[in-house]
Amino acid sequence: MKKGERSAINCISGGVDSVTTAYYVKKTLKPKDQLLIFCDYKQRTYAYEEFCIKKVARHLDLPLKIIDIRWLGDISTSVLTHPEKEISETKEADLWDPEKARQRILKWWDPCRNAILLLVGLSHAESFYISKAQRYDVYIGIRRETPVAMKDNTPEFLEEMNRMAEQATHHGGYRLLAPLITYDKDKVVELGEKLGVPWEYTYSCYAGFGFKQIAGKQLPVHCGTCSNDKRRALAFKMAGVRDPSLYSRPPLDDVEYEGRDGIFIQT
Repeated sequence: MKKGERSAINCISGGVDSVTTAYYVKKTLKPKDQLLIFCDYKQRTYAYEEFCIKKVARHLDLPLKIIDIRWLGDISTSVLTHPEKEISETKEADLWDPEKARQRILKWWDPCRNAILLLVGLSHAESFYISKAQRYDVYIGIRRETPVAMKDNTPEFLEEMNRMAEQATHHGGYRLLAPLITYDKDKVVELGEKLGVPWEYTYSCYAGFGFKQIAGKQLPVHCGTCSNDKRRALAFKMAGVRDPSLYSRPPLDDVEYEGRDGIFIQT
């Protein structure tokens, strides 16, 4: 594909992976047009994700559309959609234990979520082609997970979704793409750093821990204890990039953090 030939829809969640994907599409692939789509599925961290995505949309000068799929939260058993459920701390060593990772998966699993997100994007892509004869590709920020991958974060899942897209649309010819699918998270951070991602406006936390004013900026706070925060902090460490995130507790033992007004930030 030549730059600017096709347009792009980014399914964006506000996390490191999806935001880096949006920056990669905008700055490297340079589509003709680009739309960010964010879905509200009653996730407990919705306010933080929405805050970050709106900042990212302004930074990239891109339109943002928020889609209501809160019915998904109504039927989900995931801890992510039930704020009354406690999220216990994940030890750093447990991140690499395959059996413990398998036990954690259903805690975070919302029924068919990534498939639904791609279908939301695909529906918009087909609508734009029918109404404007303009081709849109749909991008999502999924990537391989270690030590155990969720089924909807794999190349096989993406291949099946592309086959489905051919049968689910009238004209066919749509592409569902995940440019970072083979990346480890530290490599995503390395790429995002080169692309100028404003990391303080990305959010990975499963729990949510409020907002703080730091140096004149309002920023979201990560809990620092959930598995996603541990992976986030570890990715910055392995990439050799300073982590500007705010944490309620230091996520890693071997990184220096400074306490400021009840939160911790890497020195």
